[in-house]
Amino acid sequence: MVIGNMLSDSGQQYVANKDDKGTWRILDTWHEDLKMLNADDDIPDDSTSVKILSEGEFIALIKTAGSLGVLENATFGTGEAELESIILDRDQEIQKLKEKILALKEKESELKRVAERSEDYEIKEKEIKSAYDLKVLAMDKIERLVSMQDLSNLSRD
Repeated sequence: MVIGNMLSDSGQQYVANKDDKGTWRILDTWHEDLKMLNADDDIPDDSTSVKILSEGEFIALIKTAGSLGVLENATFGTGEAELESIILDRDQEIQKLKEKILALKEKESELKRVAERSEDYEIKEKEIKSAYDLKVLAMDKIERLVSMQDLSNLSRD
């Protein structure tokens, strides 16, 4: 029995196989070249019924087929597609939090300036109060001296 007839009876036109070096071989089981082979014959890599793909080429092919919708319900081992939207959401959340932090830092800086002005204001207010107290004390002493002078003038008369 010829290998080509045996493979064509399986119903699948293409069969894929990966070797231990990461090379993929895709065999067209309905190809005319296979009808000439015996069941024990090896199919050479240079046969027109064989397509050879590297690991990277095969992964690119599967990813592209998945993104185009050719593969229904395709899931990829790394889960990158599912995580991309989560990562994007987290990046947006981080950006919003950075903006909030910046706004809070600006507010803190403004409050510090107001607090510094308040301290200066309190110091000046204390100085003014002290000057006022000195003025009141001086006026009080002057009034006493004037009163004593008046009393002294009255007692002489």
